[in-house]
Amino acid sequence: MSWAERWVRATGAPRLLVVGGASLDRIHVHGEPVATPGGAGLYTALAAARAGVQVTMLAPVPNPMPPELLPAQRLLHWVGPVVPIDGLPRFEIAYDDTGAITLFREHLGAEPDMTPALLDLIDDLPATAYCVPFMDAGLQRRFVDALRERGCLTVGSTYGKAARLETDLVRDTLATTDLSFCNADEQHLLFGDAAGAAPSPGQLRFVTRGAAGVSVYQGDHRTDVPGHPVNVVDPTGAGDTFCGTTIARLLLGDHPVVAAHRGNAAAAEMVTAVGPTALWQPGPPPLPTADARVHVNSEVIDRMAALVAGLHDLHGFDFTGPLFPAVGDPGARAWFVAATLQQFGFWYSAQNRWDRSMIATIDGAQRKGSDYLWAAFMRWSASDATAMSPTGQAAVTLAAWHALAAADDGRDPFPEPHLCVELAVAYGTTLQHLGITAAELVAAAAASAYPMRTLLTLLDHVGGYREDPLRKKSALLGVILRQRPEGFLPEAAAGAAGAAGDDAPPIVDYHVQRSCLRTGMVAIDDPVLAGKVLARELLDEGDELAIRAASFEAVARLAARSGRTMGAVDWFLFQMRHRCPEVATPVCAECPADPQCGHHVQLFQPVRRTTFY
Repeated sequence: MSWAERWVRATGAPRLLVVGGASLDRIHVHGEPVATPGGAGLYTALAAARAGVQVTMLAPVPNPMPPELLPAQRLLHWVGPVVPIDGLPRFEIAYDDTGAITLFREHLGAEPDMTPALLDLIDDLPATAYCVPFMDAGLQRRFVDALRERGCLTVGSTYGKAARLETDLVRDTLATTDLSFCNADEQHLLFGDAAGAAPSPGQLRFVTRGAAGVSVYQGDHRTDVPGHPVNVVDPTGAGDTFCGTTIARLLLGDHPVVAAHRGNAAAAEMVTAVGPTALWQPGPPPLPTADARVHVNSEVIDRMAALVAGLHDLHGFDFTGPLFPAVGDPGARAWFVAATLQQFGFWYSAQNRWDRSMIATIDGAQRKGSDYLWAAFMRWSASDATAMSPTGQAAVTLAAWHALAAADDGRDPFPEPHLCVELAVAYGTTLQHLGITAAELVAAAAASAYPMRTLLTLLDHVGGYREDPLRKKSALLGVILRQRPEGFLPEAAAGAAGAAGDDAPPIVDYHVQRSCLRTGMVAIDDPVLAGKVLARELLDEGDELAIRAASFEAVARLAARSGRTMGAVDWFLFQMRHRCPEVATPVCAECPADPQCGHHVQLFQPVRRTTFY
């Protein structure tokens, strides 16, 4: 079964099997031993369940059930061989101030007796399965192989002793899984430097670094996510809580970096109490802390939502016309996937400030930004039938880009053409490694239970799309494919659980951010940041993300409260660029948002060069 087929099954049925279970431990907290439930399987399973997925835990089931484990029996579907209480593992552990572990007692109970044959006890095997790092690394590998043979999306992790003593076996096991987790010390033992930790295309790896955060690898693309400083009471299970939460959020459709942020927040909460106390709590785990310099104005959003809900003639754009492939063109899917990849950065800077928009004449027509790009791609595809294929994109050079993008005066107007080339090559190369074409990828998503969610998840593995945690280009592509007359990306089946949530996320580009700021849906409270925006200065990554993340949340609320699709909401906001442009005087009287707008027309979008939008 291919990587795409495994991910399609996993996102279509977001349930998790955890192989490995509970233990009865004693943890030394500030020198005092405290009895508590434990076990990598238990922590992972509880964290995943709290994050929103149904969890089956395959592990020895004690009879009678100890009172301290009764909550787990209520929260999880716990199956496995029935054993006496002594059949549960038992450990006694202490941590020093650096987090180093001292193991006083180790009783494995019935854990070594588990075999992959136990998988036959599960009538409805979840499509995703995580196997804990057993004391016997060979046992973990046998389970991983058996799960993979059954078509599961497989997840694995390790621990320090196994990584030291059975390095080759553990390395090979993690290379076999679709997702893997390890900490920084284990990474060094298994893979050497950070570059060596990168898995193959189509695989994800999360390397936890304690208070420093986590490194997220999507194939060879790495993103570092900061940690959440807290007062640690008991670090037991922090990595397992991160693991369970992150897996669950991936299955529910989060980008890997967003899932890691959620995992970090859950782990940070968990270590502030002894044992799995936080994981017993009702409700979802805490969200990452938002940047306090910017806030979303709910009152303005409510007014704007009422306005948008009443615009009965508002519909999403169908992406047809002279700038797009003809309806029915067999190459349309590949064309849109390759062209949307380049929808970013249509502006120039000078003296550390935004300077002007990209406007040039192509084939006798003056076009701006995205319209110029569409026209260039139409011309390119007409001249080369293989241009949009993985091979064609992987072969793009800077000289070739200059030629295909040239305006009527012969010059390439794109502000950063080398970035366009890098994206095209990364896109084509990863598709080649994954053994799939753009049309096949779209078709796989379209055939799934949740087409939009699955498309976004598959694109998280594709160069040029995978890098943006807020998925602007991926969301735009999803809307294009859904709104085209061919209906390349259908809606989830009516009545299916979660079908109402299979819409695109907000498509946050700089026009939408400008609209959010000028209408007042998003407000900048920090005077220093506000001053930079007013002056149209180039921002650093944190400044830009503060505004963009708030805009993402504002647009999501606008869509939810108006009851309109993201395609319709995005078209409403995107079209405001004509009446509320970057440099010309806004024409408020012609804008449908005028009655509810805050008219903060002096504000600008955050200015930062990025390949995201």
